[in-house]
Amino acid sequence: MNEHFSIGETAKLNNISIQTLRYYDKLGIFKPDYTDPNNGYRYYHISQFFYLDIIKYLKSIQTPLDEIKQIILNNPQEMRAFLEEQETTIENEVKKLEDAKCLLEKRKRQLNEQLEICEKERGEVYFRSIKEEGILKMTTQSLNPLTGRPGLYVRKLANVLEEKGCIIDNRYGFIYSLKSYDDSNITYEYIYTSVSEESLNIEEPMIFDTIPSGDYVCIAFDWSANNKDYYHYYKILYNYIISNEIQTDGKVYEISLPINYSSLNEENFLTELRVKRINQ
Repeated sequence: MNEHFSIGETAKLNNISIQTLRYYDKLGIFKPDYTDPNNGYRYYHISQFFYLDIIKYLKSIQTPLDEIKQIILNNPQEMRAFLEEQETTIENEVKKLEDAKCLLEKRKRQLNEQLEICEKERGEVYFRSIKEEGILKMTTQSLNPLTGRPGLYVRKLANVLEEKGCIIDNRYGFIYSLKSYDDSNITYEYIYTSVSEESLNIEEPMIFDTIPSGDYVCIAFDWSANNKDYYHYYKILYNYIISNEIQTDGKVYEISLPINYSSLNEENFLTELRVKRINQ
């Protein structure tokens, strides 16, 4: 019975390419049993196929070739320790993929919500049902719609979430009191971004909170750094609430949704002001 096989036969029997076998030989990971000195042909013994299966297995669990070269020299105890370590690595990667899937689904829901808002008439008051949303918020100082730049606050929120292994939302919002403001004197009390995990170990000055579910009276408008009409739209919403004697929780939730996704384009957001209606 023939126990030696050419490189082509070995490749076919083991579902692997000839190029890969040559590369493994070059790296010293898997070498032929002997090479014909006259023509350079490689021949593999059938007993070697077992070791090739080990290499294929290690590669299937995302082990780099340079590590495989060292691992196959280990004893069973060292191999077990490596596999346990690799198991932890794979579990972490699975968790990252699960988080990425959750984030993708969240982004899709947000885009659906954004498209729903886009269909509303700009500057017209409307009612909308909103689900409860977990948020990470922090207090702001002297920040208002006309002069404040939220960039540093957003970065602080992002840094906290990234330290916890989370990714910041691509939208942010503000919270402030619903009342009559003179001379556009609106001052934000909190900046926030939505989060999915309530169990995060958050420390001051960050606060985990929720935007409650319910019916909200809202107004939407296009907003940019050059837009000076924010107070105009706020007054429309405020006057509507007062004139219709709508009971609220006394808070304004502002959310900004990006229209552009590239820094090469002009900064532009679709902004919605929301006030929760309390049913009497």
